[in-house]
Amino acid sequence: MTLTLCLPLLAVLLQPTLCLYNCSSQYERTPDNSDLIVDCGTSIITLEINLCTAQWAGFNSTDLALNGNHNHSECQGSVDDSVDPPIIRYQLQVNDSQNNPCRQSLQIVDEVPDPSGPFSSFSSIQSVIITGYIDTPRSAQGVISYSTDLYYHFSCRYPLEYLINNTQIVASSVSVATSDNNGTFIDTLKMSVFNDSDYSYPLVVPSTGLELRTKIYVEVKAVNLTGNFHVLLDHCFSTPTPYNMSQSEQHNFFIGCTVDQKTTVMNNGLSSVARFNFEAFRFVQHRDQAKSSIYLHCILRLCEPSKCQVLLSACNNNRRRRSLAPFGEESSDSATVSVGPLYTAREDSSSAAAYSANTASEKDGVDVTGLVVGVVFGSAAAALLVLGGWFVLKKYYWMGGLSRAFD
Repeated sequence: MTLTLCLPLLAVLLQPTLCLYNCSSQYERTPDNSDLIVDCGTSIITLEINLCTAQWAGFNSTDLALNGNHNHSECQGSVDDSVDPPIIRYQLQVNDSQNNPCRQSLQIVDEVPDPSGPFSSFSSIQSVIITGYIDTPRSAQGVISYSTDLYYHFSCRYPLEYLINNTQIVASSVSVATSDNNGTFIDTLKMSVFNDSDYSYPLVVPSTGLELRTKIYVEVKAVNLTGNFHVLLDHCFSTPTPYNMSQSEQHNFFIGCTVDQKTTVMNNGLSSVARFNFEAFRFVQHRDQAKSSIYLHCILRLCEPSKCQVLLSACNNNRRRRSLAPFGEESSDSATVSVGPLYTAREDSSSAAAYSANTASEKDGVDVTGLVVGVVFGSAAAALLVLGGWFVLKKYYWMGGLSRAFD
């Protein structure tokens, strides 16, 4: 009788989790790769583990922890039984700091860009690889064990170079979300244009276009930038049409340390915000148009503050460090942000912008009157020349006839 009662109790003790959740028989198997789902977010990595297969293996949610930190409750997951099958959900901070008890492995690696991709001109690009694992405590000490252990390995790849192009604005600024299948360190790359040096008032382009040589202030910002990274603009330029890979006509504001004389770089590589300004111009190909359109583009990278300083110091040292994906050359950490079109007025109409509409009309009237008077006088002079010539010829023939009569 006692033995009969103990056997069910023993079974419960040996597999304490089997009856906790109602799991389908299809999950009565050894856990595999399909039981782990990874979401590489901007600031949090979210992991979901199939609870049923872990339960079948003889473990509950408290037996599994991030990166071997079984003594930290914040490194354990939470059960969500509202989905089918039930899952254990973990959240891991992307920032690898001392304040993160579930710290993971973070490594910056150099990569060769795709020769047919947008960064084909870069010598190398960089990415951050974050790796970690979720496991159960070691079942036994010694050389061998007959008990089951679980180990879930994951990795997230975060590129440090980004490409956003062909973004069009209507008035002042544009905000474009950036993401890929692997993950990104930023929620949004934002390029905005302003009309003041404090970057407080968005640029409003009049219907006739901006007057030539108007100062335009550009700000590129990485919103919700995770980790200790700064924004470094490698190359900012403009095109008369939306950007494409085969773009042949462009105006460079700056490439690395080389800055156009009408461009001033205010802040670059020092924070999550980069700023520069330039004077409005027109593309010569728009000479027969009332307005010239300008599309702005910037290739940028995310870099650690110390590496940003090393890259920027090359400008002062008049040399480039080839091992660091040179500043101004596209690298694995780069992206392109575009904004446009902005419109500038045609060159012959820019001088009238400083006067009122009435003054401009009067000026145009004076010019037309002068033209009419000139045409009238010119015609009269031509008529006088013709008449004078006719009289000279007539006199010549008359004198000739008279001389023949004396003969």
